[in-house]
Amino acid sequence: MKQTIPIFARCIRTLAAVLVVLAVAWLAGRYGWRLRGFDACQGAGVERVEVTDGQVTLTGFDPGSFPEGFVGWYAEQNDDRLYVGFRFSALFGAFETGDFTITIPTKGTVGEIYIKTGQNEYQIWPKEEVTL
Repeated sequence: MKQTIPIFARCIRTLAAVLVVLAVAWLAGRYGWRLRGFDACQGAGVERVEVTDGQVTLTGFDPGSFPEGFVGWYAEQNDDRLYVGFRFSALFGAFETGDFTITIPTKGTVGEIYIKTGQNEYQIWPKEEVTL
């Protein structure tokens, strides 16, 4: 009888340790990418842009062929330019979709919006008119 209590306590401790490791791994995957800023960001398909005083709302999707879940966004504003990066994760793709609608608070007016990743950036608003 005395043998079962230490074994039971050891099992509980092991289970608690496994749960802590899983929680840390989940939090690191979900939020740890923000420490790298735009270097960790990926491109995104933006379907709709709404610019109002004090905020920008973007609606879009993950453009990849493999379903990845939307993890978050990172933004910086320089004068009237807003740079936005997105992060998607295959780990969270089983639980969430790659679709997103985000609202980014801004200061002053926004004249241009760029999608920025670690490799490049491209303007999404205002879209330049193509003249033939």
